[in-house]
Amino acid sequence: MNRVKMIIVATFVLGVSMMFPDKLSDFKDAVDAANNGKGCESIPYSDLRSNCTSEGSHVHDWCDGGQGPVTCGSEELTRQAMRAVEREKKNVEELKEKKNRLESDKSRASSDDEKNKIAKDIEQVEKDIYEGGKLVDQAEKDLETRKKLVEDAIYNLNKCIDYRRAVMNVFANALDKVRNEDETPEIKDLARQLRDKYEASKSGHEEQITARNNALETCKNSRP
Repeated sequence: MNRVKMIIVATFVLGVSMMFPDKLSDFKDAVDAANNGKGCESIPYSDLRSNCTSEGSHVHDWCDGGQGPVTCGSEELTRQAMRAVEREKKNVEELKEKKNRLESDKSRASSDDEKNKIAKDIEQVEKDIYEGGKLVDQAEKDLETRKKLVEDAIYNLNKCIDYRRAVMNVFANALDKVRNEDETPEIKDLARQLRDKYEASKSGHEEQITARNNALETCKNSRP
């Protein structure tokens, strides 16, 4: 009798296994991929795997600098650029005031020698004003470059975060599905392994998003 029961059970298990050959193969491939750190390939569901691959390609483009800057450096860099503009403009204004004083002195000078000397001083100050103007232009150009970098980084970081969240959501959906897999003992065991892998990798996704959010906040604070 026991022998008959064993045969029946074995036949049932074999029959069930034969009902899900493709699924079993997909789960085995997914576990192998998970063990080798292959990310999206560790998802046994073709639709979710395809979504993950699609979103994942954007993650690399937008998070690794392929589309442009994803960091703004220190907030102090913006303040330095702004101070440089103010400093150079102030220098030019002071030179213009100096020129006005010299011209006033020249108009009151009593001798030609004194007037000639002041005229040379005025000529030098005019050269200094010209050079100072170029420094102002360069400082303003540097500030505009800084502004553009900050705005580009903010845009790129927002895109990066969106795509990282999309990938994380795909894995969340996959996690929900593998939790309910129990068609056969073998599939159930493979699903458990995938569940453990997904749960372990979740913190990694969250850490990456947190890091990008921190970088985004720094960039927003770096706006002039």
